[in-house]
Amino acid sequence: MLLKMLAGVALAAGLSLSATTAFAETVTIRYSNWLPANFFLWDDVVHPWLKEIEQVTEGRVKVEVSPKVVGTVSAQYDVVRDGLADLSWMVAGYTPGRFPMIELGDLPLIGPDAAVLAPAFDKTYRTHIARHDVFKGVEPLSLLVISPLQIVTKGKKVESVDGLAGLKLRSSSVTLTEVLKLVGAVPILKSAAEAYEMLATGTIDGQVTNLNTIPGFNQLDLMDGVYHVPGGLANSVIIMGLNADKWAEISDQDRKAIMAISGEVFAKKVGEAYDKADKIALEKMRAANYHVGEASAEQIAELKTRLKPVEDAWLARAKAAGLANAEEVLDAYKAEVAKSY
Repeated sequence: MLLKMLAGVALAAGLSLSATTAFAETVTIRYSNWLPANFFLWDDVVHPWLKEIEQVTEGRVKVEVSPKVVGTVSAQYDVVRDGLADLSWMVAGYTPGRFPMIELGDLPLIGPDAAVLAPAFDKTYRTHIARHDVFKGVEPLSLLVISPLQIVTKGKKVESVDGLAGLKLRSSSVTLTEVLKLVGAVPILKSAAEAYEMLATGTIDGQVTNLNTIPGFNQLDLMDGVYHVPGGLANSVIIMGLNADKWAEISDQDRKAIMAISGEVFAKKVGEAYDKADKIALEKMRAANYHVGEASAEQIAELKTRLKPVEDAWLARAKAAGLANAEEVLDAYKAEVAKSY
């Protein structure tokens, strides 16, 4: 009997030691990168954050960056969920209709500054939406929005929203597609990585995007006009998503350390970087003799009225997906943003 008891104690101790040892082993995260070389987001925010993950976990979690994107840019969520890579920067709108609850981040005219919008969106998600298990198989280390999307064109001097009528413009989400239809433009849903060829061949008349992507993706010579709307015609929700099984391999201690530099903290750094890069991009556009139109207060008020159906449509989609208190969530997001103004 005594021998059996001792054997049981030894077995329990062994299992405990095995579990502890499993968590102490190095976990390697494979990052699928599709951002261009020397792009501000990679150099100033994402790459330093990946290094910081190793630092805060004292080397127990390491990150390997792929030499090129794994799969396609639009398929990054599936790539990570299926374990083909472990971590990536994902544009939610590239898979339209897949995550309706978080599409509130795509809505137009919420606020002008990414440094405010980005952390406010992560907070809103974790407070009001995360409980609905939106991202099956993927752990969102940070959920954010970037700088409001602006209209950039070739051969078209846009001075008002009416000037967009009939223009073929690249869209990046369901929400932006709806917006463009409401202002009379022709939306073409494509990723930022596909824009260069479409612009070079004249397939599109321009795009609605972050201003920094124009010089950042080597498109400065392909266009010549910008119509700037504070708050933007839309925004773009980003998931910095990690494979759920890989997340489960990481110890609780190291998960806490990673989340301390992720979530709202990472989101704010991204937002600040986007705001800075957009200002620099606009300066480059002016230097390149771009025609620059600026929406007046009256035009913005008109836009809010014309685009109200976009907000109503999101509320309907979100409720259909199970977010019964969609109005409350949207109000909470707007209130969180308004705190900074």
